[in-house]
Amino acid sequence: MIPKSSYYFGPPPSDSAYGSQPVGQIGLHHPREILRVERDYTGGELVQFAPIYPLELEGRITPTQFLETINAINELLISAHSLRHSFLDNVLSMLSLQLSRLILTSHYEKEMRRLQALIQDLNTRVYNPAGLNILWPHKVAFLFVSAGCCPKSALADGRNLV
Repeated sequence: MIPKSSYYFGPPPSDSAYGSQPVGQIGLHHPREILRVERDYTGGELVQFAPIYPLELEGRITPTQFLETINAINELLISAHSLRHSFLDNVLSMLSLQLSRLILTSHYEKEMRRLQALIQDLNTRVYNPAGLNILWPHKVAFLFVSAGCCPKSALADGRNLV
């Protein structure tokens, strides 16, 4: 059975995989559970994620590590959606009849690459040793960040679960 992410409704049920030893192998087995960190709409349409520590992460990573992760992701997303950079990129594209896209990379694309590198680094340093793996939020239009509950032994290569 492939787990699906769902909305957070409180502490995990007693039969969940959280709090148990990780089993399986990345790329071979699906994660046993998927944790979802929702978007924070308090800033309006600005893309950012809620820095609320999920109870499922207790015993795997500290609240400080989680908060630092979400803040780092939010900082890069705020930078990627900068109005000044978007305006300059769009004006240059219009004046060059979109030919500038062949030569230059937009600020948004650069920040998305930085965000992807950050997530891979966080997976390697913090989340994979704890049996977790952050999934690339671009696949779900940045509506939420998912973390799969995975095996500790097979996470050294840093591959994302799909």
